[in-house]
Amino acid sequence: MARKEIAAQPQSDKKLRTRDLIYAGAFGAIYLVVMLAIVMASGMVPVLYLVAPLTVGVVCGTIYEMCVLKVHKFGAALILGVLFALVTCSSNIIGAILAVAAALLAELIIYLGKYKSKKHYLASFVAFNINMACPYTMLLLAYDDFMVRAVEWYGQDYADGLAAVTFDGVWFLILGFAILGGIIGAAVASKLIAKHFEKAGIL
Repeated sequence: MARKEIAAQPQSDKKLRTRDLIYAGAFGAIYLVVMLAIVMASGMVPVLYLVAPLTVGVVCGTIYEMCVLKVHKFGAALILGVLFALVTCSSNIIGAILAVAAALLAELIIYLGKYKSKKHYLASFVAFNINMACPYTMLLLAYDDFMVRAVEWYGQDYADGLAAVTFDGVWFLILGFAILGGIIGAAVASKLIAKHFEKAGIL
């Protein structure tokens, strides 16, 4: 992504087509598999679980950028955000709403760049990665329920360890990790896409 601007789509080709939906679905599946693998691995250690939004952002930024750059139309980030909300926030309506809102914010940022600004595409991932903080909203809004589920899923010892590293307002720290992960992930994506994918003609 060495270019500062990306060729805009023809006026007649700005609607999502079947091919675009296939691309968005494929990249969405890859994103979700990698994201879940990181979260599940991090979940074994309470502290790492809280830092997962940072880790996911760093690793998955390139996947997100490949998705939105390949589709290059309104809807790619939103589709990915809806898939994310369905998978990670199915029992957390507030988290699901916030995750979709983060995806819409990412879409808005891309739109403001007129679908040809490299900086706007990269900045959109910072907004999009906020969704990684959304499943954790129960720590802020329903802490006791969150801990009950932690006991059910991982056992009392794990829940005790998680309780030991959480505190009032910890969600805002997690949100900070998500934003930082988005910034680093966008920087990594910029270099990887320019170095490998553009030169190979993939994007």
